Amino acid sequence: MASRAALLLCASVVLAAAAASAEARDFVVGGADDAWKAQAQPDALTKWASINRFHVGDNLVFKLGGAADDSVLEVTRDDYNRCSTAAPLATHKATAGGAAATVPLPRSGPYYFVGGAPGSCQKGERLVVVVMSEKHGRGRLRGLAPVPAPAPAPEAESPLAASFIGGPAAAPAPATGAAGRTAASAGTGALLLGAAAVLAALLVGW
Repeated sequence: MASRAALLLCASVVLAAAAASAEARDFVVGGADDAWKAQAQPDALTKWASINRFHVGDNLVFKLGGAADDSVLEVTRDDYNRCSTAAPLATHKATAGGAAATVPLPRSGPYYFVGGAPGSCQKGERLVVVVMSEKHGRGRLRGLAPVPAPAPAPEAESPLAASFIGGPAAAPAPATGAAGRTAASAGTGALLLGAAAVLAALLVGW
């Protein structure tokens, strides 16, 4: 009887941990506090986004650095490609007393962002994020789809760039910082769900 109670307790702990790992997450854009800035490569931030998995309910955290005129503009695909800031869909600024703008991701599909400061988009301060569809739930993805490995050659065209931007893109760098934590979290979620299945099977056969 005591053994069965111990197994039930272990199963509860595993399932609770798995549920916690499926909660919405905050992603610091670029994986570092100083990443939202002019970039050496045109779409470096979008390449960072391509190695993460974003879901409905997650948030992007843009570290603006405290500049008074800095902001994040959500734009259309065409305005993203033209670096146009004339007609943004939404404007996001740092919260009062802070240096970061938190942008929620309430729907699936692509989001396009550019820097609001004059000339910043042309210097690489822009980002495309693709949020997974509802049918690809967080738990299902973690159990079945591992984070893909970086493309083998720099010349390879990113599927993200081909589908949502249209231009060539170099292979993404290995996941580090927040991206690495995201990948580790995905692996942990799969292991937790597997352990829960084993414990459930043990309990059924008890």
